[in-house]
Amino acid sequence: MYIWLFMLLSANVHAQIPSASLTKQQSIFLEAYDSLAINDRKAIAQYKRQLHSHPLSIYLDYHDYRIHIKNTHNARIKAFIRNHKNSYLSDKLYVHWLKSLAQKKHWTTYIQNYKPQKSSQLQCYYIQALSNRGQQTKAIKLAQPIWQNSLKFSKACKPIETLLTQRKKITGYMIWQRIKLTMNKKHITTAKSLSKRLSKQQRQMFNYWLKVYKEPQLITKPLPKFISPAVKKMIFTQAVSLLAAKEASLALEALKKYHKTYRLNFDQYAVLKRKIALRTAYKYAPKAEKFLNEVNSTAAKSESSLRWQAQIALRESNWANLLDTIELMPKSMQSKKQWQYWKAKALESTGHKNDLKAAQDIYKRLARQRNYYAFLAADKLNLNYQFNPNPIKQKNTQYLIKKYPELKRIQELLAIDWTISAKREWHHLLNRVNRNELQAIALIAHQWEQHNQAIRSLAKAKQWDAIELRFPVAHKGPVMQNADSNNIDPAWIYGIIRRESAFSKDVKSSVGAVGLMQLMPKTAKYIGKKIGHKHTSQKDLIKAENNIALGAAYLSYLADKYNGHMVMATAAYNAGPSRVDRWSSQSGNLPADQWIDSIPFTETRNYVKAVLEYTTIFKSLLNKRYDRLEDIMPAISLHQVKKTDPKHP
Repeated sequence: MYIWLFMLLSANVHAQIPSASLTKQQSIFLEAYDSLAINDRKAIAQYKRQLHSHPLSIYLDYHDYRIHIKNTHNARIKAFIRNHKNSYLSDKLYVHWLKSLAQKKHWTTYIQNYKPQKSSQLQCYYIQALSNRGQQTKAIKLAQPIWQNSLKFSKACKPIETLLTQRKKITGYMIWQRIKLTMNKKHITTAKSLSKRLSKQQRQMFNYWLKVYKEPQLITKPLPKFISPAVKKMIFTQAVSLLAAKEASLALEALKKYHKTYRLNFDQYAVLKRKIALRTAYKYAPKAEKFLNEVNSTAAKSESSLRWQAQIALRESNWANLLDTIELMPKSMQSKKQWQYWKAKALESTGHKNDLKAAQDIYKRLARQRNYYAFLAADKLNLNYQFNPNPIKQKNTQYLIKKYPELKRIQELLAIDWTISAKREWHHLLNRVNRNELQAIALIAHQWEQHNQAIRSLAKAKQWDAIELRFPVAHKGPVMQNADSNNIDPAWIYGIIRRESAFSKDVKSSVGAVGLMQLMPKTAKYIGKKIGHKHTSQKDLIKAENNIALGAAYLSYLADKYNGHMVMATAAYNAGPSRVDRWSSQSGNLPADQWIDSIPFTETRNYVKAVLEYTTIFKSLLNKRYDRLEDIMPAISLHQVKKTDPKHP
């Protein structure tokens, strides 16, 4: 069964590559890779001789040792790890090897070759190894913090619980700390299981905690005397957070009344007070401003609480409060372009001559830059946008290809369509090259149409003005075609692509969004059905032409829903139409710049600003002209929202 699955996987890796497009060596490599599945040692040895000097020979050895690790001599594995220490494959094989040693219970070899790892699984195998080789004291010392700080155990870690239980090394403090962790993470079943390790009296305390968890308003009265002070503090701290989400006023009242009783120190008190205030702010609740004012007038304030107070002032066009809030911010926060812009706008609103001059000075400084707020500032003064391009001069990059074997391997991996391995090589390479080589690496990536890696290289080099490399007009055919057929601006499509995937066409997000324009599969199927586009599977969405066709159609759908309002459509592309409809109904009519900076979701707030900035840059690259933001950012109004299709996912 395993061999059949492996053969299927390996066949799919290169099944779509026309043999005519491959070199002889590349074809041999793919044949060799397939031969590993059936473990034909004679054929494998012959392939290895043929590919001895080929850049991908390391992959043949790696996959051979990985697949057949149980039958590969330790000396060969150690030699591979030693000889290829500059390759990410060395670390990957090392991890495979440690797991294999543990599975075979070769504990002595494991101990001899183990180096500290982040992986809890490998740490637990090491503890098992120590315990099995009589090093109990060391094993227990390493096992206790893992047990105490784990929500649940992997198969590798379960034996350490047995070890600690048998040796009676699980203390009451450890049990309560782990109960605290599991309760705060809402792993109630695990917490209940842990409570069985407590004494009868302590289980009574825990059971009351469960009662408060379900009814957090109980903390508005003193907790029972039978509960120890330490456990009271745990219960109260969690309950305040839970109550803050339901009845913030009650939570604040309880906090003020009992924080000394339950011995909360200043930092613990401040954290909970901020949490209550922020809970109200997230919903723009009527009491949010009052709660935030109370927090921000003390040492309990934070950048997050100050930002939310400023957002509320923005949403309400309360310019005096906004200026006061900005003054409370630390200097490093005040100097950020966002708050400089809003300070200027708040000063402008006063109408005082000196304030107007100060506002104009800020706008002038901002307008010299290339970003969302700089473009807004330029609109205020009717100045031209400054794109400040600084192209990277063409360089001889051949010396880098000779210096770094990763680059030769990347070329070959791309040729055989092993894109995941190529990405790993890029990642490893960019972490070890000299900073002064990153520009040249970016040029290579751009020439190879690896735009995502060019963008990453320039970001690491902090070369923000290499505009044509950072904003490539790749996939121009499908972008222009779908922009035209959907009656939308191609620069907008590019702006979305740049923000969503940075031109990585096979990327998949943690929530399942796929491809260049990061389409959710359900959205792709919905929009595909509307436009008669059948290629909506995950495999299809990785292909640039399908992804762009569906993404552009979805943008067009959103543009129509919001009567051409690009800001609202962009926000909906990220957060979904239902949220944008709700935010719009709650805020009423509001200038677009204020609406954007009062979006409750930080991700969406930053997303909209980035897309508007990127769209402006792409427009200038495509047309040698650009749209001013003031022309594409009309005020937000409920009249711009059409009824959402009930079938929309």
